[in-house]
Amino acid sequence: MTTDSGIDIISRGIHRRAVESAVWGMAAVNFELMREVLAGGNSNEFVYWSRLLDWRNQTLTPNPDLIYYIAFFDTHDGPVVVEIPAEHEGQALNGSICNLWQIPLEDVGHFGVDQGRGGKYLILPPDWDNPIPDGYITLPSETYRTYALLRSVLDERTQDALDRGLELCRRIRVYPLTQADNPPETRARDLNGEIVDTTIPYDIRYFELLHRAIQDEPWLARDRAFAEMLAGIGIEKGKTFDPDPGHVKILEDAVAEAHTWIRASYEQSFEPFFAGTQWFFPANQDFLEAQRDGFTAHDQVYPYTSRAVVYHMAFIGLKHLGVGQFYLINLRDKDRSFFNSANTYRMPVPADVPVSQYWSVTMYDAQTHGFIRGNTKYSVSSQTPGLITNDDGTVDIYFGPHALPGREANFIETGDSQGFELMFRFYGVGPEVMAKQWSLRDAERLEDTPTAQPKSLPQST
Repeated sequence: MTTDSGIDIISRGIHRRAVESAVWGMAAVNFELMREVLAGGNSNEFVYWSRLLDWRNQTLTPNPDLIYYIAFFDTHDGPVVVEIPAEHEGQALNGSICNLWQIPLEDVGHFGVDQGRGGKYLILPPDWDNPIPDGYITLPSETYRTYALLRSVLDERTQDALDRGLELCRRIRVYPLTQADNPPETRARDLNGEIVDTTIPYDIRYFELLHRAIQDEPWLARDRAFAEMLAGIGIEKGKTFDPDPGHVKILEDAVAEAHTWIRASYEQSFEPFFAGTQWFFPANQDFLEAQRDGFTAHDQVYPYTSRAVVYHMAFIGLKHLGVGQFYLINLRDKDRSFFNSANTYRMPVPADVPVSQYWSVTMYDAQTHGFIRGNTKYSVSSQTPGLITNDDGTVDIYFGPHALPGREANFIETGDSQGFELMFRFYGVGPEVMAKQWSLRDAERLEDTPTAQPKSLPQST
């Protein structure tokens, strides 16, 4: 006979396991959600957007200034070839191929192994020991499912540049190695105009996604303890996941707690990248080194908690961060107050941003990490038509509820949001960025600019 106190301690044990499982599983949930929503669960089929993204793309921190080409692969039946084409004049492809845990197998394209010359990348399933033909760049994977996120980088904001970017994407091919002698046509679906929402659901759907993500994948040595952790909350390979209402309540309370912890870490745990500013990269050096090495070093701590913070707000892993791309986040103004969408801010971008491709600053809804719904403009970049540059080469960017007259090109409206966050992107990263010989500055609130009354102050959730 189980006493009430016994039942209570069992429920608390399930809750504890569920919190930790949610933190551990974030990268896999992120992957599975993208695979199901974007690709409909299909493999070896690209999805893309034939126009620059708008608010209908509710993925995590998407880039509105280039073309995305994304595919999900499954090597259960053998290796898969991803054929990256050579770039022509006015074209550039920045991309990475990653496994289910978002570990980058390699960067491809302009700053990748092929350096823009094109190449055939061969994704190998776990423990593959069969002969490999010559002429391939081999990518061993510890998971059967992998994906490629490829960016066709535009050299200017024109229709001609968009057309060149799409032409490059259409030459990308994917096929099983067994059909390499006579590759089938590569399927591609245009998602332009469709509403796609892959923001993380912090309810029972989270654990449903986690259950599906692990079913056909091997347990890795570093994760074996989590097999028991998951079994304790009802998630096991080869078994159905069908929690009763009481169990659902425990799990939903747990994933909400995990989200609160992850969000607090995101807001409070990172040191400024540039001294004296609020700009930060949302991962510590230990995580970056461990992820780059595939979490294989035996003398390293397994930073799955840091991984959760990254993948609750982003999607993709880069093998060589700070070469092709680099990203910085800002949640607060110069006075360390969270950005409030009812206020108007000015952010000065210093002259001579060290990039070989372009720079941009993008606004996201602080609660979802996606585009603000209903907005028509999401970023200001070095390619923005009509961008106003000051005489000293600096650029002032503005954020607020209503564009300032004469500053529309440099303004991003906060729209239907309570709070926002900023991401600064460097494409073709100059060494001055990583050496911190060049520095961003913080946004400051314009006190003398009339603003609407705040709906409510942005809060952590």
